[in-house]
Amino acid sequence: MLKFLCLFKVRIVLLCLLWYSISSASSITNKMLLQEYPYPMTVGLSALMCIPICAAPLLRVWEKRRVTLGSFHFTRMLVPISFGRALAVASAYFSLYKMPVSYTHTVKATMPLFAVFLGRVFLKERQSMAVYCSLLPIVAGVIIASATELSFSGIGLMAALFSTFMYSLLNILVKKILRETEIHPIRLLSLNSQLAALFYFPGWFYEDALSMISAMMSEGPSTVPVPDLKMLYLLFLSGVLAFAQSVCSYTLIHELTALSYAVCNTAKRITVITASLLTLHNPVTGPNIFGMSLAIVGVFAYNRAKQGHKEEKHTLPMTRTHTTLSDACLVAMDTKSMNGYKPAKPWLIVSCQRREPAITSGSRLAAELDWNAASELRERNVDDFNFHNRDRRSGKFA
Repeated sequence: MLKFLCLFKVRIVLLCLLWYSISSASSITNKMLLQEYPYPMTVGLSALMCIPICAAPLLRVWEKRRVTLGSFHFTRMLVPISFGRALAVASAYFSLYKMPVSYTHTVKATMPLFAVFLGRVFLKERQSMAVYCSLLPIVAGVIIASATELSFSGIGLMAALFSTFMYSLLNILVKKILRETEIHPIRLLSLNSQLAALFYFPGWFYEDALSMISAMMSEGPSTVPVPDLKMLYLLFLSGVLAFAQSVCSYTLIHELTALSYAVCNTAKRITVITASLLTLHNPVTGPNIFGMSLAIVGVFAYNRAKQGHKEEKHTLPMTRTHTTLSDACLVAMDTKSMNGYKPAKPWLIVSCQRREPAITSGSRLAAELDWNAASELRERNVDDFNFHNRDRRSGKFA
């Protein structure tokens, strides 16, 4: 058991380090690409196109049963989600083009604010006072960071806020379609990216493609950089890193509890901001760093308050009839149905069923521990029952 626990912790630490490294490399690569080649729509299109290509081999290994979406979920849900994804990707890369990486990720810290607002509007969810109070440092931190940002851009800020709002809305819709159809998340990501690329293409052609064509056909000096092999290499690298980042995020979601994943995601944001400041050397001031830190602390406080609110809402009294194991169903606790036999401990009949990590309510580690505990409990009671029957047979034929 201890060996399994140590291996699990080592695996999670290595996976988090890989996730942080890929996320930092992706943000820095995108910013360097946009600084040299001002084509944000092209960078977004490359990310959307790389996802289906890279997802194909993974689906052959991970997808056990292919689920086909019906006409309702395809037209009423997947198409709107893909259209919103196209808008979110375009605004996200445009904001990165206009503003530094550190400030862009600070603005993205406002996602809990939009999540609470959208949950109240669409799902009629009420939050605790601690959740609402945790939003105050997020808003204050973003305001301070915006007021002290040396490379501030109003249109870039609006694009980043719009992108964050759209991703918050898409998260609600994606969870709904995953719950109703049981489609594999990577399959949904691939389909979503393909449709989003179709919606994205007209805007890319009008905004970037015409500029690149005119630059390549211009005989004199061009006002915009001409696409070359270096740009193609950076675009390919950007797309692969974006997909790898999504895979790491998907894996950690299924390995950790919601709170643990939220803490890791907050630490990832801190790592990306720090790496961008050290690598890109964009100028910052003391109040600017304070605003970024305050927003990140607010996100961490929100995650803690949100998890505490969920635990309070789902807490049930632990009685004889409410006792449960997360991956083991307690079917009976009876001491009277054994022909007078009374064991030292209450009789437990446990029916164990191993589940996939994707559908367990807790982390994969918790599922493994509950499975092992339930198995040991079942073996002890079966041995106890066999010993009792052997004693009864011995007395009967004596």
